[in-house]
Amino acid sequence: MKSANKFPRWQALLLLSICLVAALAPLLPLADYSSMQVSQQLVSPQFTSSPFLGTDAQGRDMLARLIYGARISLSVGIFGTLVALLIGVPFGAVAGLGSPRRDGLMMRLADALESIPMVVFILFMLSVLQEYRIELATVGFGRLQLFFVAIGVLFWLPTARVVRAECLRIKKKAFIDAAHSQGMSSLHIFRHHILPQLWPAIGSMLIITLPRVILMEAFLSFLGLGVEAPAVSWGRLASDGMATLNPLVDAGWLLYLPSIALVGCLLLFQRLASWARDYVNFDT
Repeated sequence: MKSANKFPRWQALLLLSICLVAALAPLLPLADYSSMQVSQQLVSPQFTSSPFLGTDAQGRDMLARLIYGARISLSVGIFGTLVALLIGVPFGAVAGLGSPRRDGLMMRLADALESIPMVVFILFMLSVLQEYRIELATVGFGRLQLFFVAIGVLFWLPTARVVRAECLRIKKKAFIDAAHSQGMSSLHIFRHHILPQLWPAIGSMLIITLPRVILMEAFLSFLGLGVEAPAVSWGRLASDGMATLNPLVDAGWLLYLPSIALVGCLLLFQRLASWARDYVNFDT
């Protein structure tokens, strides 16, 4: 039965506003996020005048860096989630709609992959892909794009499991048996009868996976394993802020501003994810 949980309208509008501001950042009247001003080092937030959110240890405007950091963090979340869906949905569908033997073999493979620690896996992927960075750069595939793919590959397994469970449920329905009895091909049945039934689960997994991917990017960037300068993300900014902190310098805003932005965005996504889980009535 569908949940009566109401759609979190204002959270969705706030998230949409954040995404629009990040997407339109080059068109906004912002300072250059990478421009260093030695005379403006560690200026505290003014809130009513420029620099509104202060500057960092190199004199770079924190407001601009936060907005451009949102571009990277949200881009990793969106593209990483799409990669996870592109891998997880076909894998789960093939497993769930196949024979019990094929289903068992594919899920044992998924279990084996899931046992690998995520950080070790992403380090392995980045190191392997780094070996081919020159060849990939010729087609416009840089480290940032490699990072998108590596992050996305980490999160396809939950999607595959959910899609498999939905396929196992749907293929037992009477209308699927009726379609088979009419001589319809398996591909036709999947496209016209099963796939439309999967869209709610796929859409919900999209919303649920997004904050997980963003948090993983922030974690890896905070450890220095993700986004590299001059690119910025909220995790990278938090790492820079932590490195600046010391007993002689009061520059706490360098840490708490990106942390607040990250936590606030994750909480908004989590509210949407909670609604999505209730709406389709499945548990991740």
